[in-house]
Amino acid sequence: MKTVELRPEDYRPQPPARKDYRIALLGCGNIARNAHLRAYREFGYQVVAACDLLEDNLKLAREQYGLPATTCEASELLARDDYEILDLAVHANQRLAVVEQIVANRPANLKAILSQKPLAMTLADAERIVALCEKAGIVFMVNQQARWAPAHRAAKQVLESGALGHVYAVTHFMRQSQDVAGTWFTKLENANIVDHGVHYLDLIRHFVGADPIRVKAAVTMVPGQHAVSPMCHSVLLDFAPERQVTALSHFNNICQAPQLYHYDWYFDGTEGSLLMGHQEVVVSFKERPEAKQVFKLQGTWFPEAFGGSMGELMTALTEGRPPLTHGRDNLVSITVATAAVESGATGRAVELAEMVPA
Repeated sequence: MKTVELRPEDYRPQPPARKDYRIALLGCGNIARNAHLRAYREFGYQVVAACDLLEDNLKLAREQYGLPATTCEASELLARDDYEILDLAVHANQRLAVVEQIVANRPANLKAILSQKPLAMTLADAERIVALCEKAGIVFMVNQQARWAPAHRAAKQVLESGALGHVYAVTHFMRQSQDVAGTWFTKLENANIVDHGVHYLDLIRHFVGADPIRVKAAVTMVPGQHAVSPMCHSVLLDFAPERQVTALSHFNNICQAPQLYHYDWYFDGTEGSLLMGHQEVVVSFKERPEAKQVFKLQGTWFPEAFGGSMGELMTALTEGRPPLTHGRDNLVSITVATAAVESGATGRAVELAEMVPA
């Protein structure tokens, strides 16, 4: 009987063989403190300095992690020569200006930038950021850390094993709510697709192992919502005919029933299917339809995935290769997201080839 094997030591991200690269953190907000810094401590990474415009954020970071040096001035952080990696954790609409400042005042020993996702809120800004870093010779990686979440790594392991046969359908469902009045997320235009939803669009590229050629999106506003842009969408990704695969991401980020929040991925292949949630993977094969394998997963997306993505950047530097989610690759994910915005606004299918930065 066909079976698969999933072992925690294989799907949970691990520190790289070399992890002595020194890190400076630019931006110490909630996720930076509770995911980035927490993961770096657990993985044994060395953070030598941090910067945030708000002293309260720096105070919390110092108290939680005992950071050796902190400042509210980005120029002071960029003047330091004691780090090789800059962890860029500012909001997406601030990122281009910060990268321009980094390139103009490049820290003496800076080798690489790890930028929080999304790369940018517009394709034009994303292109500019990548071009700046390429010209400056700075390795640039986008922190699409979802790829390193234990559940996603477990699913990818099964897909790569070929156990499901030819995978022809990838379907994602997510139900939660971020529609909280007064938050930065509800004030940010296209936040649900470009800022948050890009996680799942990037994961589809990762799982399929190919890039879509066309996107069709359906979006809706909801009566009484606080967000300035739609918080509920379905994005259909079309791939080249020879790939024989289709993918869908449905994201309801304004669900009013917390008891029915859910996170599921379905992968259907010619030999079997896989269902994945945050804490469980279920696999069943057509040769024995009455049976299924159930794996209770270890580990969590937050903070482990953040240790995994930083570890990938360190490994790439050590091996002298581009990191998995390097800037040029991530431009495709941003193109998919911005095409979805365009499709949702116009009601038409959008070819990725027509998405040219404004």
